[in-house]
Amino acid sequence: MPPGNERPALQQAETDGAGPVKRRRPALSCVECRKRKVKCDREKPCGECSKTKSPTCTYRSQPKGRHMRSPVAHGNSTAAYGYTQPAVPVNPGSSILDAHNGTGSSLSNSTDTVSELSDRLRHLEGQLAAINTSDTRSNSSATLSSKDPSTRQPSTYFVKSKFFGESHWLNCLEPYESLGRTNIFVDPATNRTEVDASSDLFTTVAECKRMARTIKGTRMPRPSIDEEVKGTMPGKDVGDQLVQCYLRTFEGAFRVLHIPTFFRDYESYWSNVEAAKPSVIIKMLLVFAIGVPFYTGPEQPRLRASSAKWIQAAEAWLSAPYQKSRLNMAGLQIHILLLLARQVCSVDGDLVWISAGSLLRSVMHLGLHRDPKHFQNISQFHVEMRRRLWATVMEVTVQMSLDMGMPPMISLDDYDTQPPSNFNDDDIGSLDGSSFSPRPISEISSMQRSLYETLPLRLEITRRLNSIRSPPSYKETLGLAKDLLSQCHGHSKFFHEAVNSGFETVPNPFQVKLFDVSIRRFALCLHRPFFNKAKDSPEYYYSRKICLDLSVMIATPVADLSQGEQDDWLRLSHHSVGFFKSIFLHSISTVYLELILQLEDQENSMTFYPARSSISAEPGTSHPVLSPQLEIYRNIIINAKKSARERIRSGETNAKGFTWLCAAVARIDALASNSDPEAAVLLAAKHAIVETEELMRAAYLAENNKPIDLSQRRDGISGREHGRGEGADDITGEPGVELGNSWDMGSADFDVAPENMDWENLMRDESLEMGWGFENSPESWFGMGVDFDMGF
Repeated sequence: MPPGNERPALQQAETDGAGPVKRRRPALSCVECRKRKVKCDREKPCGECSKTKSPTCTYRSQPKGRHMRSPVAHGNSTAAYGYTQPAVPVNPGSSILDAHNGTGSSLSNSTDTVSELSDRLRHLEGQLAAINTSDTRSNSSATLSSKDPSTRQPSTYFVKSKFFGESHWLNCLEPYESLGRTNIFVDPATNRTEVDASSDLFTTVAECKRMARTIKGTRMPRPSIDEEVKGTMPGKDVGDQLVQCYLRTFEGAFRVLHIPTFFRDYESYWSNVEAAKPSVIIKMLLVFAIGVPFYTGPEQPRLRASSAKWIQAAEAWLSAPYQKSRLNMAGLQIHILLLLARQVCSVDGDLVWISAGSLLRSVMHLGLHRDPKHFQNISQFHVEMRRRLWATVMEVTVQMSLDMGMPPMISLDDYDTQPPSNFNDDDIGSLDGSSFSPRPISEISSMQRSLYETLPLRLEITRRLNSIRSPPSYKETLGLAKDLLSQCHGHSKFFHEAVNSGFETVPNPFQVKLFDVSIRRFALCLHRPFFNKAKDSPEYYYSRKICLDLSVMIATPVADLSQGEQDDWLRLSHHSVGFFKSIFLHSISTVYLELILQLEDQENSMTFYPARSSISAEPGTSHPVLSPQLEIYRNIIINAKKSARERIRSGETNAKGFTWLCAAVARIDALASNSDPEAAVLLAAKHAIVETEELMRAAYLAENNKPIDLSQRRDGISGREHGRGEGADDITGEPGVELGNSWDMGSADFDVAPENMDWENLMRDESLEMGWGFENSPESWFGMGVDFDMGF
């Protein structure tokens, strides 16, 4: 029976359930035989229990002192389950459960209370002594069975390192009991019935298992890595730089790797490439891919093109048959790295929420949602790695859920894993079970602990924001945001002080910024619905103010860079998608809307300010004079426009973001100069499209060392961005966006003059016209509206 089960019936029987014990002579028969009033042979398990296939065969323990009555819950005897619920709660919630279930009501009268409690204490001390000194199978089994359910070792429902909960059939079936008592024994470590290795039957069972593995191996070949992908791997010099790019950015917040172990495998690969395991190669490729956006060498464009192939190779490796072989630490690390790489390198990064759900279920199947303190014979290395990986998976889950606008699909009741300890990787490098003391709090090993401390509140915010039944009220919004920002302020202040303190291990400015933004964005999303209402409802003005302040903080670049230090945060904004991109979109759109509102207010009041120069205006441009505060907001939009231009230069294939920002700047300047904003927006959009075309041509040339050829359609793709699935033709097969008189992207002429383009068709968003079948009949949405005459 798994721990955490709140049924109070899981106790070792002290009576047969018929009432209080009146006799003093010890009961030698097992509890089940006494209840059935049959003769017991006193074996373990006894013959009668073996015949009836009883799930347990327990004997009443013989503590010194008075016998305790068996606490009864809801009128049912608890004898059959074979272990005792202690009278003293072992966790903060157990006392509440005891009160609810009537535990502790076995005292006969008030005059016996002190004596009864003393007997209970002696009974518990005797059980503890028995656990520490027992060295036989029967005694160990009885001792384990008498432990409290909430502290019982969960290895009883771990099979081949896989976790199986209460409703799984393994918890209600002992498959070996029918083999006879001479061939089986009860493992004292797991309290499970196993085949005795000294019996003749064990050899036969082992032979069957080996045969089964051989047969499955012939049916499902092991996944391998394509030689073409291996040929795109960089040399060791470039690879070393890519690894350092990853370590200085994401490893500090998303603790995925044990760095000494990774470097041992990394050096082993370069010393013998042919003998490297596929999991090691895939892990290296994903680390390289995450490091590519932060790499500044001349090979960057070529590596950018190769990183997409590396990510696809990792996806294929994970989804290949025989997935059980990848349900381990290496498989989980690769899965996490894959989700990060897809977002950082912009390879289907907008859809990672779907894959994050599979990752969450994988780690729960391995039992990472249960704290390792419940397990026995586990080294401190594995304790720490399990906690780290669980914290990372939960961080990925909550971030993706907020980004996609979906509930997190997990609550605080579903896990009890403690936060990682304050260890450096070198501190837990030993696998021999050695114990280590955590470092003092002033020596920061990672930011993961701080992120994990804010996780419960962020899970609740995500759940409430995306609830279809109970969205948060404004009062609840204020309370949740206040608590979250208070936690964020305390952690951020500590990290900023640590950066300037000269500690041996401190987070760098990128990691501090990532931590700050990853938490503040939850408060921004929480207040954002009320930001839109603040214009018409003054009672929401605080939400308008807090959204603006948070957006400015998020959009502000890293300011603590030392001389010669890489601005990795800026490079992240030039490449990433997924929740990283959502961070920028939320903040930039909020600043833009606030700036437009204030400009419209100024236009109504006709108040203008003396001339000022723009420190962030692009060379050769001019704009009307704004107030100092509005100038800050405009500079944020200008910097976002520069980042959008760099995204296209770095391989981005979506022109809408850059076009929108160009139009936004034009509208701001038009309103400030009292000119026609509509004409300014249209002209800016036209020029943005032409510039985008030039940037895309240059990016393709840098990646492929040849100019792009638009004379032929490739792979039947037209009017859509391959691999993103945003166009209507990705789903329905219909033609893509029209460009002039032709819908064929391959024959579209990007060199036409802007005034001759069909701008209305060009700016259409085909994803809004996917046609899910609701316009015809409900049956078509379920796949029932297919024209069978077409041969489908």
